[in-house]
Amino acid sequence: MKNAKTASVCGVLLLVFTLPVSAQEVMNIGHSCNFATADTPAEVYAYEASSEAKQIVERIMQMNVLPQNFVIKSADCKNALATTIGKQRYILYSTAFLENFKKEANTKWAAYSVLAHEIGHHLSNHDLEEANPKVRKQYELEADRYAGGIMYRLGATLEEAQAGINTFSLDNDSQTHPPKRARLEALAVGWKQAEELAAAADNTTGSAAAESDEKKLYNQALAEKDPFQAIELLDQAIELKEDYADAYLERGKRKVDIEDVDEIRVNFDDAVADFNTYIQMRPKNPVAYAERAYAYRRLDRDALALSDYDRAIRLDAKFADAYLGRAWVKMKKDDNEAALKDLEKAVQIKPGLAQAHYWHGNILYGFGQYDNAIVDFDQALKADSMYLDALDLRAASKQFSGRFAEAVKDYNRLQALSPTEFNSYFDRGKCYQSLGKHRDAMADFDKILEKNPGFADAYLYRGVSKEVLGQKEAAKKDFDLVFENTVLVVNARVKIGCLLVEFGLPKEGLVWLDTVLAKSPDNKQALECKSQALKK
Repeated sequence: MKNAKTASVCGVLLLVFTLPVSAQEVMNIGHSCNFATADTPAEVYAYEASSEAKQIVERIMQMNVLPQNFVIKSADCKNALATTIGKQRYILYSTAFLENFKKEANTKWAAYSVLAHEIGHHLSNHDLEEANPKVRKQYELEADRYAGGIMYRLGATLEEAQAGINTFSLDNDSQTHPPKRARLEALAVGWKQAEELAAAADNTTGSAAAESDEKKLYNQALAEKDPFQAIELLDQAIELKEDYADAYLERGKRKVDIEDVDEIRVNFDDAVADFNTYIQMRPKNPVAYAERAYAYRRLDRDALALSDYDRAIRLDAKFADAYLGRAWVKMKKDDNEAALKDLEKAVQIKPGLAQAHYWHGNILYGFGQYDNAIVDFDQALKADSMYLDALDLRAASKQFSGRFAEAVKDYNRLQALSPTEFNSYFDRGKCYQSLGKHRDAMADFDKILEKNPGFADAYLYRGVSKEVLGQKEAAKKDFDLVFENTVLVVNARVKIGCLLVEFGLPKEGLVWLDTVLAKSPDNKQALECKSQALKK
């Protein structure tokens, strides 16, 4: 084959790579052993790895002090394998294989264990051209032991860590792979060793003496409100003591805090790096995982964020803020039912957690359960009387549930607390209108039109109030402006007619509705409003 190169794969394996014009790389394979000891097809096509696979590898590598020395690619092989081409190491995996792992093992951890095993081969610098069966089997057990340690650090139980081997590995040994029982034991040994090391790493690791210069700098940083100044102090502390664990954790937090003062300069990747360093020294602090999870969430790396929140909760089942953070990720994934359960757990643990009450109410509001949402917003405001988002959404919930006077009261309070940011004139105007306070409604519609002179609905509602007050010429001008600023002419005519009927002008409303029905006799909303008008 033209431009062929020889490669070896964790056993007696010959690969020939060709780089065609297209994106894939063609590989002709002689013999191989792979994760599940299945036969490998004679010809394999390799492609760019999926973002999910890259995230799994990244997560695994964060548990190491060694740098990544391989490239990962997807391929149409039957499972996963480690290989070298010249001096370059590769991991090849089948996307379908990883998906089947997650499906058949009923756990996300199987995919992690597969790739951790293959990474173990590379980071252990295994000679993948080795032909001696005894040595080859030892390599497999070393890779399994490595994978076990990684799985513990990632937060998997021993059962979850062993899911990959239990699901796909053959029971009997082969020329290259030990039997399943030996592989399971090797993985368990790695998992247990990691657990014991974590237990031995108490909070004295990476500590600073009470009167040391680095401790003084750290204390100054804690008292500093400006995150940039705090980071400078923590930089100095870390220069004095490179393994100062608490300084890394605090510096990571402050790097996240930058978003509150300068969203352009915030760098969540830098924060993650500090959290990684801290976790290497203090692997059992749930706060560190929750902090890193937030940074991952802001980076849109939701799978990593979810994994870290899971680990934080595993370390501390009463960590309310971790349940709240995990709920945010689940909401982003549109898994609102699961998010509700996490939010309920959060407020059960910490009844005064205003954000958990608010987001629980926010979800219920989206479901149209306004009365239940109001209960949540009440609790959020009880915990934090200045929680403006909760006040705003409570007002909207009251408005949609027909409690217009209460809604106006909330909107008024919102305006009093934040007059420059208040932008609910339109909604409050509609509440006033429903209460029959048309002059107050018009004043609010005036306000919104000052800011947005092209807002067709504001002209529409203001025109209706003017019509109700007998200001027919002024109403006509507003209705004309409605049609200048909307392409939904029929909808606007129906809405005007229905509102006039609702506010006690059935004859005037019928004029608008009959105009619509003359051209669209099946318009359901127009027919319903006309029926109401005729009853009046």
